[in-house]
Amino acid sequence: MSRHQLSDEDLIGLLEQTQLASAKTRPLPRRHFGTATLTLLIALRVYVILAIPVVAYAFIHALALGAK
Repeated sequence: MSRHQLSDEDLIGLLEQTQLASAKTRPLPRRHFGTATLTLLIALRVYVILAIPVVAYAFIHALALGAK
């Protein structure tokens, strides 16, 4: 690697402890997603919300059958 092409890991290694702590506490900006990505994330959230009761029922049902 030449002198002008330092990786992010190299740059982080060059920071002093206080500089590194300061860089880690700085909040990152919110990410803006497109319509397709938002739709996919909402569908995933709905799927998880619907799947949790199904999995809980199956787990409880298996416990009840195992206890007999």
